[in-house]
Amino acid sequence: MSFLKASLLQSLAVGVKVGQKSVLNVWYEEADKTVYHRYEGGPIWMATTPSEIGYPGNTLTIFPKLLTVEEFVDRFPTVDMPNEANLGWLPTRTKMVRLSEAGGLLRIEAEQWPPVEGISNFVLIAHCSSSLAFAPGLGCNLQASLIDFGGRKRQVRFYHDGHGPAWVGFQQGRRFPRVSLLSFDGVRLRVAYGSPRLRVASIYINNPNSIYTLRTEREEIHLRNNTPWKALAFYSVGLNRETEREMLRSRYRYPHGRLGTEIAHAISSRELGFHDLVLNDPAKGGPDMTAENGEVLFENRLVVITVAMGPKACEQQLLFQIDRLKRRVQSDLAYYRKAKRGFAILTYLNLRGLRSMVLETKK
Repeated sequence: MSFLKASLLQSLAVGVKVGQKSVLNVWYEEADKTVYHRYEGGPIWMATTPSEIGYPGNTLTIFPKLLTVEEFVDRFPTVDMPNEANLGWLPTRTKMVRLSEAGGLLRIEAEQWPPVEGISNFVLIAHCSSSLAFAPGLGCNLQASLIDFGGRKRQVRFYHDGHGPAWVGFQQGRRFPRVSLLSFDGVRLRVAYGSPRLRVASIYINNPNSIYTLRTEREEIHLRNNTPWKALAFYSVGLNRETEREMLRSRYRYPHGRLGTEIAHAISSRELGFHDLVLNDPAKGGPDMTAENGEVLFENRLVVITVAMGPKACEQQLLFQIDRLKRRVQSDLAYYRKAKRGFAILTYLNLRGLRSMVLETKK
């Protein structure tokens, strides 16, 4: 650790000003390595050198300069992302190969293997910050917003210290846990993040409605004691792609939850006439879907254990699940003041395939 007067730093590094916080790109001549540092804006600059660069007693020659967003992006290395949990509905590995920035837009180029729905290379466009940030213990980062098909934003951060491995963080509350895998199937961007407990989030880059087919069916079970609920419709559901069929075969709850909500979204927008629905992240709690104005909310569920049940046991299970959904909708209606209508959409699997039922109630 060494101390330099800020006035000397200003004279050495073009663009750095005394009293103004800055991120520095410092080249260490003896180690032939670059390290990103933070000048906090005080009368001195305290440079703490990583152990792989120098040790106490070393004399080091440094060349500091202001680190810009453009240089940070251009120097950002490739990031290898293996499928650590061996999730069958995600690729074996992904590599983020290149970042580039122009006009406040960040271009993220990535490769995935094996291809997902025929996609081996994909590009994401994010809106990035005009300045770099520096997090104690984590280093320099650039924050950007990924925007889904409905205009909603999810925040990510790209971390790099100038010489070591780079990594990506995905916002969850105030934290940005490390991303272990990215995958894109033409509709949804899947983000695996967190450790030791791995979670998966979905960002819908494109509308998921096209990956499902719907056909109106007759009522399969009799809904007893249904007041004040109204049974609206029953549908058979077709999965148009292998990705969704693989998700249905999965033993994990998350892909089943995503399928249930996506099917509910297709029914609600194509059959019920709602075009401003927000697909909420299950990790955040609350309703599975809401209207943009908050006046309508949905609770959705996909049940797969029914495929191995006889008719009577299947009916009992469905009645049990629909009652649980009803209670959740009624709880949501009581909690959210703007909400006026609630829908329960249950999708289940039987020997003939996927079936969905839609029920409605009012506050």
